[in-house]
Amino acid sequence: MAKKVKLDPQRAYLQAAPAQYVNEKGVLKKAGAYVSEWGEKVLISGGVRALKAAEKDLTESLDQHGIYWQKNIFKGEVSQSNIDLIKEEAEKMKADLIIGVGGGKAIDTAKAAAEDLRLPVSAVPTIAATCAAGSAFAVVYTEDGQFERDYFMTQNPRLVMVDPQIIAEAPAKYLKSGILDSLAKWYEGQAVASGIDNPSLETVVAMNLAEILYDKMRNEAIKAVKQCENNELGLELKEVIDLNIYLTTIIQSLGQNTSRGAAAHAIHNGMTALAESHELLHGLKVGYGIIVQLYLEEKPQDYIDDVINYFNQLGLIPSFKGLGLSLTEENMKKIASKSVNDTFMLKIPMKVTETMIVEAMKRAEAKVNYFELKGE
Repeated sequence: MAKKVKLDPQRAYLQAAPAQYVNEKGVLKKAGAYVSEWGEKVLISGGVRALKAAEKDLTESLDQHGIYWQKNIFKGEVSQSNIDLIKEEAEKMKADLIIGVGGGKAIDTAKAAAEDLRLPVSAVPTIAATCAAGSAFAVVYTEDGQFERDYFMTQNPRLVMVDPQIIAEAPAKYLKSGILDSLAKWYEGQAVASGIDNPSLETVVAMNLAEILYDKMRNEAIKAVKQCENNELGLELKEVIDLNIYLTTIIQSLGQNTSRGAAAHAIHNGMTALAESHELLHGLKVGYGIIVQLYLEEKPQDYIDDVINYFNQLGLIPSFKGLGLSLTEENMKKIASKSVNDTFMLKIPMKVTETMIVEAMKRAEAKVNYFELKGE
């Protein structure tokens, strides 16, 4: 018998977006109608706060449609042990579908478990801090929060149900994180695309969409953040939620060769070597990584200044000091050592060394803190 060939989802084929996506106030009251298209037995997995926000409407609608459900309380990291726990629960109840409720960690863990079991997965994001709800990708961490591996999946979530009112009532810091993570698709994509002489059609489309995302964020993100801070569901906030989750997913999916991370995400992964960084939101670390990447690329200082100023308006001071981290030579070297050979770092068309990373971090620190002192 011929040996089976295992396809690599990252390269073997294109993926685009969730099969079904809806961003509508009160959508969870209709969840049963959507979920019934995918199965009759459902395992719901989410954190305590996320379930408090979404569980009542979700489960009442499932009950109305005769869908049997059980609940798993998610705690901790996107770790192998948590993935295995959800798999055990799903297998025990013979689930047809897994629903991940919450932020990126809860949803990515549900996605990974569903992927291992070859079950469809649905996402109910209660914050818009990443594109996890729509993507066919997860980052797996160790139990103590260090980056372990990337997990590329064969399927995007089958169904994504977004109630924007829930996100409007969540702390605005999560929305800011999602905005920064989404903007990385533009900055990282540009860096990678600069080394591609004959880009494919999907690469061109991904970069065009990334530019649209960038322009819309520059025009609408600050208004959206203010609306979220006031727990107000405005048009800008609703659109930025779509940008953070849906459009970013499409860009990442089509941009196999450009938009699936570069130096900014490599710096994020390197920062997981610092225990004190584990409580920081993903997008904040990526936002810091964007500034470090721009220095690695030797972008003009005026260009970098504009990005720093914009990030400041979003509430991010992209420096060790701004993130509340200890600025030491040892910490910078830890980050450089872990990120220099990261698969994302290797995507940018230049040779990067640990010394270059440390120097870029030092330049970022000096400039960003200067901005803070000057009040620019």
